[in-house]
Amino acid sequence: MALAPDAPPLTKFKLLAFDIFGTVIDEEIGIYKAMEPLLARFPRSDRAKTSAFEAFLKLEASIHEDQPGLRQREVLSQIYTEIANSWGVEPPQDEVESFAESMGEWPPYPDTVAAMQKLAEHYKLVALSNCDRAAFSRTLSGPLKDVKFDAVYLAEDIGSYKPDRKNFEYLLSHAEKEFGVRKEEVLMVAHGLGVDHVTTKDMGIHSAFIKRRTSDEEEKAFEGKVAYQWRWETLGDFAADVEKQ
Repeated sequence: MALAPDAPPLTKFKLLAFDIFGTVIDEEIGIYKAMEPLLARFPRSDRAKTSAFEAFLKLEASIHEDQPGLRQREVLSQIYTEIANSWGVEPPQDEVESFAESMGEWPPYPDTVAAMQKLAEHYKLVALSNCDRAAFSRTLSGPLKDVKFDAVYLAEDIGSYKPDRKNFEYLLSHAEKEFGVRKEEVLMVAHGLGVDHVTTKDMGIHSAFIKRRTSDEEEKAFEGKVAYQWRWETLGDFAADVEKQ
């Protein structure tokens, strides 16, 4: 649904740029499943899983900022090792490697594929992801095999990770060069408040927030830092509104 009274009609846009992991792919469930060997060493509890996911997000953001040249596979290896070490575990190398390779197998949200297929009838679809080529290739041939992207822009190719402005500058320059789409015709569709929406506000890029599991408290903490003009609970809700226009 539109949040801003001056939000342009969705028919104005020609290209949708998607954050993938957290928006299109259920990153949280994928991480929990891939971390099972580590979590299994401790009593089962929702708190242990939540702690692991929170630690993952903090470490990922820190590594992306400090070591932008690392491939995401190497980032995941480092995250798993650091979380395990912080819990007093020295994980075997094959366990670390298995986690690092898991990203391409993380599942889509239940609404993702049908929604993306509907949206493809109206817009160019572009992936703007903090991912490396190998993992994203597995994502495209596996979980998203029924989704067609018109272009894929990855951190490994750009040389930096979102929220760096360079990633969004790359998106805008390539959207115009490859598709003749101007900045005002691009809509960034993302779940990540800090990863995507802070930068899109700073750069004046139209954006839509896909809430997913974000709590109201988390969303409130970013008031004034973000300026998305639309908010939907899911991609399915977004696609349904597009179909009405």
